[in-house]
Amino acid sequence: MTSSSTSTQYPAAEMSPFRISTVGQGKQVRPKLPLLKVLRAAGAQGETFTLKEVMHYLGQYIMLKKLYDQQQQHMVHCGDDELGLLLGIQSFSVKDPSPLYDMLRRNLIVTAADAGRFCGFWGLLYRARFWECALLD
Repeated sequence: MTSSSTSTQYPAAEMSPFRISTVGQGKQVRPKLPLLKVLRAAGAQGETFTLKEVMHYLGQYIMLKKLYDQQQQHMVHCGDDELGLLLGIQSFSVKDPSPLYDMLRRNLIVTAADAGRFCGFWGLLYRARFWECALLD
C-alpha cells in the first residue's frame, strides 16, 4: 500500500493522538506563560493546544512531580509547587476540580481563529472529565 492510499484511507485528523470526539474538537487555546511553563515541564511543545491536550499535560505534570497523595490518589498536594501558585491553594481533589477549572479560565486564551466558535467553551470545560481519567489511568 502506498502512502497516498494510506492517507486517503486514514485522514491525518483521524490518526492524530489528540483527536477529540466531543464538542470542542479542534478548538485551540493559548496558555499564559505561568501555565505554559507547567505544561512544558510535562512535555508539551508549541504555544497552542486543545483543551484535551492541556488536561493531559496537567495530569502528566502531577504524575511526574508526584503531587498526588499515595494513600488518597484523588488528592493533589500542590502548595509548594508552581501548580499551587497558579491555583492559589495548597491542595485539591479531582473529585471536585473546580479550583483547576477556575485557574484554566484565568490562564487560557482562546485563539483568534477560534474565538467566534467558543460560545460553549467554558461549559465544556466544566463538563470535561479528562482530568480525572488522566490521574486514575
